Amino acid sequence: APRLGPRCLDTVVTMGLAFGVPAAACAACVVVALARRVSRAVLGLKRESAEIEDWVAQYDEEAIEPDLRIFDCHHHLWDFTIHPKLPMPWLVRKLIFFCMKPNAVGKLFQEEKTNNTFGRRLPFAARYMAPELLRDIRGRGHGGHRVVGTVYVECGWQGQAARPCLKPVGEAAMVAEVNCRHPDVCQAMVAHADLSLGAEVEPALKAYSENALVRGIRDGLAYAEDPTIVPAGQKLTMGYAYDAKFREGFALLQKYGFVFDSWHYHVNLEAFTDLARSFPQQTMVCDHIGFPLGIGRFDRQTSMLEWKGLMKKLAAHANVYVKIGGLGMRIIGFGFDERSTPPTSDELAQAWGPYVRYTLEIFGVDRCMFESNFPMDKISCSYTVLFNAFKKIVAGFPQEDKRKLFELNARRVYKIAA
Repeated sequence: APRLGPRCLDTVVTMGLAFGVPAAACAACVVVALARRVSRAVLGLKRESAEIEDWVAQYDEEAIEPDLRIFDCHHHLWDFTIHPKLPMPWLVRKLIFFCMKPNAVGKLFQEEKTNNTFGRRLPFAARYMAPELLRDIRGRGHGGHRVVGTVYVECGWQGQAARPCLKPVGEAAMVAEVNCRHPDVCQAMVAHADLSLGAEVEPALKAYSENALVRGIRDGLAYAEDPTIVPAGQKLTMGYAYDAKFREGFALLQKYGFVFDSWHYHVNLEAFTDLARSFPQQTMVCDHIGFPLGIGRFDRQTSMLEWKGLMKKLAAHANVYVKIGGLGMRIIGFGFDERSTPPTSDELAQAWGPYVRYTLEIFGVDRCMFESNFPMDKISCSYTVLFNAFKKIVAGFPQEDKRKLFELNARRVYKIAA
């Protein structure tokens, strides 16, 4: 086990305080981490896996239509031991994550005021990089789907930078490195830029334009006016997308040829629609079917009715595309993430079918694409089961339509050559 004396521990706590981490939390994490490390070394125990891995491993399936090509248009990767995504320096992160059970670390930093928006089993602390994604794609011993490529989507990178707009830019270099090592994934990327900076965001857009993988920018609009549901950012309000500075930054996207992605809730669809109306030449992507909310103060059935009306208005704008996915996240309220065992693809197809079919009905097969949203949706099922459910929902569609939904539309929107 690492040898840490009182002076070193005091340094760790001091560094943590400088980054806004309570001293007690820093000290407790280090002490518990070392105790766990020593006990495992003495007893000869292996490193513990995250709770989600044990849960999802209880049920899996063989891939149906295994020859149907899939270009997964939306997933995330992270490694909190090295990525700047927590308010503490590298040394503190490394000490904590090296020794502790990942799920315990995730719970430590989960805000008590939230209703665990992303699901209690999702351990943000557990490493989820290309090897973990590829293991999920390949079916964990079962026959996996034929995934021919993926689009990486930003997820909270905040590095050190001289200018605020450049803080998230380092994420693009990380993704390029992943793609170099694992060419089967991350052939394109949707990066983050703080568009509320207005014209001051342009240095970030210019930097992204020099990275061949970056095809789009995401600046989420998700804000629900509900303390139990996490917003997409600290400074979000219901009027964020109407702000003049935001729109000044938004107007620059077309100059660099970037697609605009947004994750938002159904209560933000009106603002997203107004953006589409105001910028008809800007290609826009509505992530996760616009997230009709079903937790907190929101009733799932009522939200679905509201969502339908709002999505129909959005569909009138030809510059908007929709990613069909995110349905495994707990905020929609299906509750699969709280079960003791994972659902089958038949159960998912029955629950998700009305949302998927309605989206396809109003947007058409030329403006929709299926996403995994892994590892976020992993709280409800395995990768293979998820895409089996999607395939079952569109089982009666012509083969050419399936090709559009699972591969070709993603390539077209993000300009990815076959």
